[in-house]
Amino acid sequence: MRFFSLFTGIGGLEFGIRNKAESVGFSEINKVSEKIYLNHYPLEMNYGDLRKITKFPDFDILLGGFPCQSFSLKGFRKGFIDGRGKMIFYIFNLLKSKSPNYVVLENVKGIVSHNGGKTFESVLKLLYKAGYYVRVISLNALNYGSAQNRERVFFLGCKDDFEKKQVEIRDDSKRFRDIRDKKGEYNYINLTEFNKRKIEQKNGDYNYELIGGYDRVGALCTSYGGGEKLVYDEGRYRYLTISECEKLQNFPDGWVNGVSNSQAYAALGNAVNCNMSDYLFNDYLSGLWWQ
Repeated sequence: MRFFSLFTGIGGLEFGIRNKAESVGFSEINKVSEKIYLNHYPLEMNYGDLRKITKFPDFDILLGGFPCQSFSLKGFRKGFIDGRGKMIFYIFNLLKSKSPNYVVLENVKGIVSHNGGKTFESVLKLLYKAGYYVRVISLNALNYGSAQNRERVFFLGCKDDFEKKQVEIRDDSKRFRDIRDKKGEYNYINLTEFNKRKIEQKNGDYNYELIGGYDRVGALCTSYGGGEKLVYDEGRYRYLTISECEKLQNFPDGWVNGVSNSQAYAALGNAVNCNMSDYLFNDYLSGLWWQ
């Protein structure tokens, strides 16, 4: 089988399917993400901006973590009004023209409730109209060997009807202590009065997330240190290291080497958790779409 990937980022969603299918290309416009991805898959071709591609290769599976900023709280939930939200219509046109057997689309949990559920319903209708039977499941990285609480929704489309299996928990034992960097190059915060208030949880809705060894980490985002998350080390507070963020996303060590720290954090914050992808393609879909 062959797959084509949209909004590829650094390859988290694609991570689990590589022993089932081979890539025939991808579409990614972020140059930093492209660089990281091609460091690991140098022979693959980037077709560039989905809106400008005029000819696609043939493929059996379409993958895409389509832009989620419009549907997340961080993105102010603008939905289809936002230009990024409109990318689903380009996906629809691609599915109609190439008609692959399978499609897997990923988004944030917020897409389900956005606009009173109308956005979610619209995505389903578009996939049905493109000719697919669709099932939707929710997976959380903390159930698949990650210490990160990262919940994502997956739209699973197939040309043939299929059952919806019960999602299973594989490993929910991981905590921050399991991935903590004990000898990393730490970046400590400045203890300004404003930062002290955030540490002491006195700044309304804008406080730091304080991470202890027995904690699970909130979902990484694209800002420095994976978001406003702090670890207490030897009397001081520090940001998460890049290595810790890689482990929270279950990428191999050094996956984002070769770019600046801020670029690495942003790329990891946008990624799909690798263990979640592995469970989806090699466990959940086994027996439904393939053996």
